[in-house]
Amino acid sequence: MDERLFFSFNTWRSGRFRLPLETVRRDIHDRSMKCMQAPEILILSGLRQTGKSTLLFQIIADLLENGRVGPERIFYFTFDDFSLRQELSASHASFLTILERILGGAVAGQPLLYVFIDEVQKLPGFVEYIKSLYDLRLPVKWILTGSAALELKAQVRESLAGRALHLSISPFSEEEIFRGLGLPTPDKTALWEWIFSGTDPDLQVLKRIQARLLPHRAAIDRIAEETTLFGSLPSVALARDRERKETLLANYRNTYLDQDVRSLVRDDKLWVYQRVMELLAGRVGDLLNFSNIASQLEVTVDTVKRYSMLLEKTFLLRLLTTCSRNVRNGVLKTPKTYFTDLGIRNALIGLTSLTQLERLNQLGVTLENAIVNRIVQRMVFTESSVRLHYWRTKAKEEVDLVIATPERLLPIEIKSDSKIQPRYLRGLRRFLAKEQERNGILVGRFDDVDIIEDNETRIILLPFWML
Repeated sequence: MDERLFFSFNTWRSGRFRLPLETVRRDIHDRSMKCMQAPEILILSGLRQTGKSTLLFQIIADLLENGRVGPERIFYFTFDDFSLRQELSASHASFLTILERILGGAVAGQPLLYVFIDEVQKLPGFVEYIKSLYDLRLPVKWILTGSAALELKAQVRESLAGRALHLSISPFSEEEIFRGLGLPTPDKTALWEWIFSGTDPDLQVLKRIQARLLPHRAAIDRIAEETTLFGSLPSVALARDRERKETLLANYRNTYLDQDVRSLVRDDKLWVYQRVMELLAGRVGDLLNFSNIASQLEVTVDTVKRYSMLLEKTFLLRLLTTCSRNVRNGVLKTPKTYFTDLGIRNALIGLTSLTQLERLNQLGVTLENAIVNRIVQRMVFTESSVRLHYWRTKAKEEVDLVIATPERLLPIEIKSDSKIQPRYLRGLRRFLAKEQERNGILVGRFDDVDIIEDNETRIILLPFWML
């Protein structure tokens, strides 16, 4: 191991540790600190460049604050360090030797130590070794991160069942972008609490929520336009000029292919993988038709299925399954596809403006993808079990999204229009009738919130900017 590199990362040991002033506090920070109090191994995973390493250093800063944990009890290693990987490849057991050498004594009998290991999936088999150390009940809190979910999940599933807590790190939320840009943050908590609860919304309550958000609307609209085009990877979201954003996204594609995928796909098939990415990017919100893509690329259906799975397992692709309270033959079971980050998706197919999205009839599905990402990010913070689905029958009745909680099914239809068309309500009403639910949501580019009441059902007209 290159000790100079170790101490350059572990600057708290020399009293020089400071978080950069531009560091943005993550929404998930408090939850991660609660996990730090539990004995299980903590695993942080997610899309490349979503800030997993930065979150580790935020956790370390929190541990060091007010002398709660001494700097000598905190260790940070990264498997981006080739010399460390090379040494541990020969013998995983040498890791404990390295740890005890830096510590100056045996680990056993020490006060609780905190060991952070970044990009753990880069050393095959090391998770199994951590499992063996965990089972020895050493006084160590283990914190691991990984970007390549396929490798990491396989190791975790086999070795850490019942021994690990998992947190998924997403691209920046709207609130995190506001904080990163130094802007007052709009508080949408009340709206999200209603969406994830089983209560009926009162129009006056929704109007009051809208009124509280109105002072932020101009900033919300501006940031929503930026993220719809360029996504919300931290470095991209905080970049101040358009050219910089485009450069970062172009580099992301190459880095993803070289570091996350190349070891999983044969070199002569890498072009097929890229084409599958591009075709799926052009089919956001569509049913995943393996046969159609295979036919276009003149490859086997199994190849397309495998590459789609790799896109999902490396966090680039998000698949939604169908929803129904009862299993029915009339409900389709094919998943729908969305991208975890819209900037990556748009860069893959060369979409660079809202005008272009509208001209190519892509704005509606892009807004739909944006809403999916917002809901998934907020689901992490709900107390009850929440799942996200879509609804479509063989008779072509459909609703874009369905939020499923123990209390209810909440259908959501998303349109890019600012005017309400009767056909926009058709799928919502069919769903509410079939599933015997009372409330649905129509999201559009409306100015004001409203409610359409019809017999026993209520459809909430929710402006896109309020979500």
